[in-house]
Amino acid sequence: MSQEATIRRGVRNARYAAIPNHVFEDARLSMEARWLLSYLLSKPDNWTVVIGDIIKKGNCGRDKARKMIAELVDIGYAEREQQREDGKFGASVLVIFDEPRCATAAENAAEASGVAILPQTDLPATALPAPVSPAPVKSAHSNNSDSANTDYQNLREGGRDAPEDGQEPEDPRKIDAAFWALVKDWPGFAGMPKEPARKGWFALTADERREASERFARWLQLLKAQKKSHTPAPSTYFGEKLWMDVPAQDEAAKPANAMAAPFGKLWSATRIAELLLPPSGIVAPPTKFEQMQIDAGQVSLADVMAEKRMRAGWPSVNSMQERARSAQGSMCPLALEEAGQGFQAVKRDGDLLAAWQREHKRRGWPFPEGRLPEWVYFPALEGEGDLDFLVAEAVERYRERIFDYLANRSKGDDHAA
Repeated sequence: MSQEATIRRGVRNARYAAIPNHVFEDARLSMEARWLLSYLLSKPDNWTVVIGDIIKKGNCGRDKARKMIAELVDIGYAEREQQREDGKFGASVLVIFDEPRCATAAENAAEASGVAILPQTDLPATALPAPVSPAPVKSAHSNNSDSANTDYQNLREGGRDAPEDGQEPEDPRKIDAAFWALVKDWPGFAGMPKEPARKGWFALTADERREASERFARWLQLLKAQKKSHTPAPSTYFGEKLWMDVPAQDEAAKPANAMAAPFGKLWSATRIAELLLPPSGIVAPPTKFEQMQIDAGQVSLADVMAEKRMRAGWPSVNSMQERARSAQGSMCPLALEEAGQGFQAVKRDGDLLAAWQREHKRRGWPFPEGRLPEWVYFPALEGEGDLDFLVAEAVERYRERIFDYLANRSKGDDHAA
């Protein structure tokens, strides 16, 4: 066996973080929560982030970001603390630790040496130092000993993005004027503190300020459509980057669905996605004839109900397959178009198609009936080995890839119910 190293590391410099191995190996945390913990531990001790930053850096939705934070709190890598300002309660913050804290240690504030703080209120969302300076330690989780190169230092100087070569730095007066132009008609802003919102505005990049302004009117429309009784403060809008909940103008103009040809990539991606959702159809109890067969021992109740569930559990899939038998396409969500590009063509009557049929039977899914076209698309297999095992793996990889889509669909079904 070759002794050549399989892990090759680049030259070390100031832009790397030393993070304890157990952060990546703690099986109690999901992979997403491990990423979030390592991301926060890579920041300087006085780093301040907001949930909008997690959403952007993690390329995830607000619900998933909050779920990852909740995991860190549950396991003990994070604790919520209530700050005091001028003798009054201030923002509730989240302190992050590189070792999970037990309940008794968490009660001792003197031991809290947090390395990241996440504001939970409408107070300023800028990256300011924590109100109590962390204990001086040789941090194993700061990714930079030169604070002049950190994002935090750039924030203190008034903007996170340094101007590119040949570009003039932004004029603070113009940034300020844009702020007042945006908030002048903000619902309820007349009675709110102005400086927290202004600091939050200056903490954004130029592109973020542009997006925040462009999407503001449509964000208000979204709140109205959702029948929200309260308009969040500007500091919350800027700090949590709430405008990201609103699609960009070009995205909003795109149709949500498209007619997809039967057994093509988008059609197949939609069919498998629907099957990955819990069955929503009404499954009828055994008929009198079926009950007679069950009583006579000719068939089991489990087999009868499994057949009924397969034929009635996923009405949308049954409709797609019924239309496909007449060579008719179906309206499919374009949100699955990219995921469907990774599907592979499977030849009719081949061993791989037979493996997909067995996987459908194992999961209790309906398989298209009748004669199929010469090529049918399914999630791509990886590696070599037993076809049944590889097919099952391909389904789970596809489930992980469209996790957000399935979660949103499940929410929509819950609301409809």
